Order: sequence, then C-alpha cells, then structure tokens
Amino acid sequence: MEFLQIPSHSQVEHARNIEDILSSLKSLCRSEIYLFQDPKAKALLETSAEVLGGLEKAFHDYQLKNADVWKDEVEEIPQKSIDPWD
Repeated sequence: MEFLQIPSHSQVEHARNIEDILSSLKSLCRSEIYLFQDPKAKALLETSAEVLGGLEKAFHDYQLKNADVWKDEVEEIPQKSIDPWD
C-alpha cells in the first residue's frame, strides 16, 4: 500500500486526508489478520487496528471540533499544588 501526499488547502482538509489514510491502514490491518497463524501476530494486528481507529476518531473530532480539547475556548483547569512532604 502506497500513500500519496495529497495537497490540501486548509488544516481541516489536511486532517480529513490523514483520517482517510488512517482508515485505510486500519482496514488493511484487519483484512490481513487471517494470513497469520500466530495468535500474538493476530493480536498485534487487531490492537494496531484499534489504535488506528482511535487516531481516526481524533482526526474526525478535530474536523468537527466535537471534543472539548479541540474547541477554541477551553475552560482552564486549576492546578493543584503537590507537596511531596505532605
């Protein structure tokens, strides 16, 4: 599988291109599982597909600004002081 660099004109468009590549790679991992006999190799491919799915969702959420972390105005969380001698 070869990935071409797709020109994009905005950050959201670029994120969409990366999301598409991650989706393709996730599908490839899952479609190749049957080729392996070793249970550890199968688990590695399935775990890889799950991680890629998480990244795919993160890029999707970034485009839609669904997650709080991607919103422009995030409420700042006050930092607690940690005293190691307490």
